[in-house]
Amino acid sequence: MPARPAVRGLRRVDLLSPDPIDAAFFYRAVLDWSPVPAGPGLDCWVGNRRCAFIRKPRADESTGFRLVFAGAPMDCSLTGPDDALAQVTKGRAQHGPMAPEPRPGEPCWAELTTTDTARADAFWADTLGWEVEGNTYTSAGRAVAGRSAGTTDAGWLCYLAVTDLDEIERYAAERDGEVQRRTHPVLGKTMLLTDPWGARIGLAETAAWG
Repeated sequence: MPARPAVRGLRRVDLLSPDPIDAAFFYRAVLDWSPVPAGPGLDCWVGNRRCAFIRKPRADESTGFRLVFAGAPMDCSLTGPDDALAQVTKGRAQHGPMAPEPRPGEPCWAELTTTDTARADAFWADTLGWEVEGNTYTSAGRAVAGRSAGTTDAGWLCYLAVTDLDEIERYAAERDGEVQRRTHPVLGKTMLLTDPWGARIGLAETAAWG
């Protein structure tokens, strides 16, 4: 299990999809990702930074997005309270409070929803070397991720930066995606995007992490 030094952001997000090729076309059209074949899946880029990797799930995996945190001393998968799933990997964070500001299509925030905040804080803060400040996980005084209490949709959710939610909503609807508008306490105007295969990710009109 990872230990300090602290995890300070995301390396990327992984999308486990039953149809990686069509999923790559969907996100290229909706979020302007640039997909490139890579081994068993596709790397997705925004400029010179990889933001996502799309592949088929293995037999023991469910579909959907997985956050991949960076800066751990080893590569492994983590399952916390509420069966919240995340991965950690070695290397520098590409997306986070100590990385360059997010461009459209790149991760801009990570948030955990949990039914038991005390248990979640004990697991994630201790495992990833974070401090708990209110509803925020911090590292070196910078906000790395948020945490909220809830009885539904427990788990990790990544938000991506966009410039125009209305435009994204139109692109998604034209391609059988679904959206849900919401006001986020940190990010302001946001939207949940569910792709045609049921994977969900958040979108926010922002140019900063958190």
